[in-house]
Amino acid sequence: MDNLEPIDKMKLAAKAVRGDEEAFLALMDAERHRMSRIAAACLHNESDVLEAIQETVCRAWLKRRDLRQPEFMSTWLVRILLRVCTDELSRRKRQPAYGRVDEQLEQLGAERFGAKGSMDEAEQIAGRLDMDALIESLEPPYREVIQLKYGRDMTLMDIAAALEKPPGTVKTWLHKALKQLRGQLPAPAPRKEEQHGKRS
Repeated sequence: MDNLEPIDKMKLAAKAVRGDEEAFLALMDAERHRMSRIAAACLHNESDVLEAIQETVCRAWLKRRDLRQPEFMSTWLVRILLRVCTDELSRRKRQPAYGRVDEQLEQLGAERFGAKGSMDEAEQIAGRLDMDALIESLEPPYREVIQLKYGRDMTLMDIAAALEKPPGTVKTWLHKALKQLRGQLPAPAPRKEEQHGKRS
């Protein structure tokens, strides 16, 4: 079942969204290996991985009608799975999922203000941004890479293995994702020195 062609998965996804239980279960079976790899990379515990997949399957079935585009079923499942893993890690009193993305945005903000720019201003920008909303605005493959890289602290090689993609592709996705995040940063306010310079 893991060897289903994309066209077959799309057909199953379309049927599953409409409430076809057999199509839904067949699709879950096809995606199980991929979900297991991602959950294992996040949780590092076999029993927790099994529970996470079961919870993901349950949530996906209950929310199946929320999926507007069945062709994105695989990406949608990964998003649900990552939320489930985040819930489990929160239960273990681990770090919030996107803590390190804040650090990355601070760096991006500093770049926007220049090498000698104000890190205080950059930190304020990062603090004002709604991380979840910002990440959700990314295109599906970029969103997954950001979630796995900064949310789960996975290496590019681990992400490539989990998503079953070449490392070069994952690296490109990460670069484009960060570029999109950089584009979301507000333009810097004029510095006082620059304002004074214009008056003189």
